[in-house]
Amino acid sequence: MIEISGKKILLIIGIIAIIVFALAIVWNDLNFSFFVNLLFVDAKEFAEEGSITADFMPIGYSSFLGSCMKIGGAGGIPACQSLVYAGVLLMAFWFLRPREGGFSILRALGIAAVALHPMLILNIWRVHDGNLTTLLLMGLLASGIAFIRFKSMRWIILLGVFSGLLFTVRPNTISLVVITLLLLLAAKGAGTKIKRLGRIVIFAAIAVFLVMGVNTVVKQAPSFFARHGMYNLFAGTNEYAEQYLLSDYSGENSLEEALKARGFIEETFEERLAFPSETYRELALDYVRAHPFEYAKLTAIKFITILRPGYHVPDNFAWGSMDGVKRIVKIALALPILIWIFIVWKTRKSFFDEENIFIFLIVIFYLLPFLLANADPRMRFPLDILLVADIFRRLAESRRAQART
Repeated sequence: MIEISGKKILLIIGIIAIIVFALAIVWNDLNFSFFVNLLFVDAKEFAEEGSITADFMPIGYSSFLGSCMKIGGAGGIPACQSLVYAGVLLMAFWFLRPREGGFSILRALGIAAVALHPMLILNIWRVHDGNLTTLLLMGLLASGIAFIRFKSMRWIILLGVFSGLLFTVRPNTISLVVITLLLLLAAKGAGTKIKRLGRIVIFAAIAVFLVMGVNTVVKQAPSFFARHGMYNLFAGTNEYAEQYLLSDYSGENSLEEALKARGFIEETFEERLAFPSETYRELALDYVRAHPFEYAKLTAIKFITILRPGYHVPDNFAWGSMDGVKRIVKIALALPILIWIFIVWKTRKSFFDEENIFIFLIVIFYLLPFLLANADPRMRFPLDILLVADIFRRLAESRRAQART
């Protein structure tokens, strides 16, 4: 079996990182095709004032972006985000690293597939938290796999670091803490119950310390939870959400009608952002209690929505046009999760292998908050990168097992 040394792959990753960094410096204009202005406004405030006063969006990505802007202004954002891109490649290297020996061709191809993912590259020039989320998610998975293999304290520390930072960027990833705690509690060969509980305490302390530390630096308060969570919960939990999930790939545009039906006149986007998050929560819970079967139906629609390519078909659409090319690309980019499901089925004999079941549960619990609240295919992107890497990992493990027999 042909193997490639880890040093050679790291050298290639280094070369790619230098090239991309140079390109980001030369072409530093931001791409506005998917520009999250709320994040940019928060980042600009952090760059200028050293804090973020708005409490609607999470602060992890905005504070990172603001730090970049302090150094190089808005033009420095692509160069800064090229370092995140390089970090994703390093996390893919770590995630795909075999237990022993060099990298197989399949594992090397997995890193290449991640490096060449068009959205990962395009996001370098966008104001969007996708790449940073991917970096932290891949780091969490790689740390978990390393813990399964070696049970070292350093991996518990890194699990805490990645979990804490991930929460500051995407608060709904708190669902992944459940799987991490399960890993620390139930991993084979992890020692006595006291030792397992001690590891959980260390993991939790590090994660909480990081979250509180970021909050204190950015918000001057140790406790902060972004209001957009309840906004999204009601956006995907009302009687108008189904229509917009199917037509607009998100329930967000249902908010105006849903609020109006309940006697609240919030006609502008800004008014809906400022609407009390506690009221959003109560309205969503009222709907679930009153319409449990409709909510179950909405959950199924959200699952379908987050798997969809997410391309709005224009009038007079033709497959041979540029819009046709864009749609084909969108369809191709939505395939990893379907291919991954097929590969999981084909390699089902090893489904309950510790590493495989850990990754499987992380995937499920990553999707869960979107099914409970609001779904949007664009939020699937970090998972797509993870699944691309895991497809090659599972294929490599399967081929290795076959070679042994």
